[in-house]
Amino acid sequence: MGARRLLHSFPMLPSRLALGFSHAISRPMLKFSQSFSKSSQSSPRKFPSTGFDLINPSEKVEEEQLPFYKKDEYYPMKIGDVVCGHYQVVAKLGYGTTSTVWLSRNLRNQEYWVLKVHINTLKYNHESIVYQYLANHTEDHPGRKHVREFHESFSLKGPNGDHEVFIMAPLGMSLRSLQEIQIGGVFHEQLVIGALAQVFLALDFLHEAGVIHTDVHSDNLLIGIVDKSVFATVEENEIQKPSPRKVIGDTVIQVSQYMLGGKGPLILCDLGQARIGTEQRGNAMPVPYRAPEVILNLPWGSSVDAWSTGLLAWDLLKGESLFKVYDHESRELNDAHHLAAITALIGPPPPELLLKSEESRKYWHEDGGYLL
Repeated sequence: MGARRLLHSFPMLPSRLALGFSHAISRPMLKFSQSFSKSSQSSPRKFPSTGFDLINPSEKVEEEQLPFYKKDEYYPMKIGDVVCGHYQVVAKLGYGTTSTVWLSRNLRNQEYWVLKVHINTLKYNHESIVYQYLANHTEDHPGRKHVREFHESFSLKGPNGDHEVFIMAPLGMSLRSLQEIQIGGVFHEQLVIGALAQVFLALDFLHEAGVIHTDVHSDNLLIGIVDKSVFATVEENEIQKPSPRKVIGDTVIQVSQYMLGGKGPLILCDLGQARIGTEQRGNAMPVPYRAPEVILNLPWGSSVDAWSTGLLAWDLLKGESLFKVYDHESRELNDAHHLAAITALIGPPPPELLLKSEESRKYWHEDGGYLL
């Protein structure tokens, strides 16, 4: 494939930059089946119960800031907890609408892993289905290493239900977070070229496997950690200077920390919105990144990932999105503004495209002239 011919070495990143956060593929889904004696693992470390900054109870922090946050849906993880018998949680790395993300150390062999702990109301975990599907795609492909590796999973019983936990290799900060600390909020052109080469390799692997990502943007591109010693540093930080937290009764909301690291490959993450199959239909993609065929309710395929990648390039070079959410109240008005912006930029769509879509009659005359 053409993408394979692209350079796939990410340009050198300044080692002084803080790299952290988190969100996956390709090893078979494993459940815990090995038998270990408890005497073969080290004792858990004791983490401080005092000495951290307390956040005002009235202030919303971390996952509490999400629009549909419900406390009882999230597992009440605390730093120092040992889960599944041998994973001790040593730091919080991030959060999202369906999970929180934690750095852990395996007490059996001292290796560090990320625990992605899903909310208990996530009864159908689509990301899990995609990982299992990709596990059967055994062809050696250079893009495989640019899609986040999945290691294994287990179920964690919480006070309000069960939580599926993914175990993944730790990664650094997202490309968006890295961009926020660049001068002017933009990347040099050569760095963007190197980044896009790796994105294309990752997408080529997924597309050959029959998977469409649909969610390509800089928040879902994380930088690999090369210097593994940073994990121990993060753990030691929580011992010497524990991260701030908010405490209300038995509820503790930990503040995420970054992992100090160096340069590494760019990894495409978060397959929760991915689709299996070469032709799809229906709504998909973050609103500013939606391809015209998605907006017009036409059948769509892997080309929507190419559209998103083009917009990603603009974001990285210009520091702002080419398109945006134009109307938060009305999807139809937002679509009209979005299509108008696309038309102003690249011209009207080809007539054959308009003939295929019933939706197009809301926006264009039969000759291609825009109605609004």
